[in-house]
Amino acid sequence: MALNTCALTLTPDNVNFGGVRIDEIDAASISPQTVSLAMQCSWPASGVSVKFVPKDGVSTSDPNIMKTGLAGVGLALSWKKSTASDFTNINYNTSLQLNAQEQSSNVALGQFKLLPKKVPEQTIQSGNIATSLTVEVSYD
Repeated sequence: MALNTCALTLTPDNVNFGGVRIDEIDAASISPQTVSLAMQCSWPASGVSVKFVPKDGVSTSDPNIMKTGLAGVGLALSWKKSTASDFTNINYNTSLQLNAQEQSSNVALGQFKLLPKKVPEQTIQSGNIATSLTVEVSYD
């Protein structure tokens, strides 16, 4: 019995914003980190969708901002399909249909950006952030 599998590649698989000041978050003067997403399957997969699930949940007032475990500091999410030229804000915990047909080769699905942003309903605290974001890919 053969198993049909797909492998997901994130490049890079870790992001680091380095030292960030509160005034930089308030002024939105931080450069976002971009991650490329690709997959390779052992057969032609179709019906590909992606969902971004943050470990610490999302803002109660803006589902586009994930919580990071540090009060007031979140990460905004934007997405760009491999065929698009611009990034678009998307919400966490929502499936995004990609309309991709994977043909047993490394197919670029798109890119996502993470940008440090204030969680609207919280006061920003100082400290370090170490959080995680699960990227779920579904396919037929």
